[in-house]
Amino acid sequence: MARFGVDSDDRDILAFLHHVVDAAADTLDETGAWEFTGEREGQYSGDVAVDEVVVDMCEAAGLVVLSEESTGSPLHWTGDDGTLLVVVDPVDGSTNASRGLPWFATALCVVDADGPRVGLVAEQSGSETRYGAIRGAGANVDGNRARVAPETAPSAAVVGVNGVPPRDHPWWQVRAMGSAALDVCLVGCGALDGWVDFHGHGVWDYLAALLFCEEAGAMVAEADDSELFVLDPSARRRPVVASGPEMMESLLATLRRVDG
Repeated sequence: MARFGVDSDDRDILAFLHHVVDAAADTLDETGAWEFTGEREGQYSGDVAVDEVVVDMCEAAGLVVLSEESTGSPLHWTGDDGTLLVVVDPVDGSTNASRGLPWFATALCVVDADGPRVGLVAEQSGSETRYGAIRGAGANVDGNRARVAPETAPSAAVVGVNGVPPRDHPWWQVRAMGSAALDVCLVGCGALDGWVDFHGHGVWDYLAALLFCEEAGAMVAEADDSELFVLDPSARRRPVVASGPEMMESLLATLRRVDG
């Protein structure tokens, strides 16, 4: 197996990530039980099974791994030694998976000292849609160029949410579908006009999707202006993604109103 470092070609890294999510998909196909492990809050046996496969492949390829399911303490990685970090969510939307709801994914984001570099979010429940991005080279959905939708007025917008928005939100409709990585990617490909997190997520839930959205032309922010890329597994952030400035201001204004 090839090993990757800062001098590796981004296209080779993305091709490797596709192999990893293929292996994750095979493991999911073989996973029949979705009971809680009791080791971590909200952790399912399926999460662990996929994590073992994904982490083994990434470590064998020379990548430092930050995974939702198996990283227990903050990493002291800077990338100064030429290594690359991969942020892993083996099954994003595992509650959906446990209940047979067809909306969950494997999300991977390779990071260098300058930040997110290569990302892939792979829908794993049936459509097998893949959202890929390389920093500075654009975003694609199954090989086709991805672009955000033309900005619309907030009153006509369809917005994805995590958590509960206020009853008097200013948007036309909202969607809460249960897989942050996939939900965020829908902004980058124009299916949603924005996405806002009222509750908070770990870095593995959103990092690959944010790279995809930025490369597709979306605006990205954090509710409290905090750094979105963190190495602490316990850190939680509230990403906000919008198709344009007016939509971004509407999302942030609504968050501020909820926060009081």
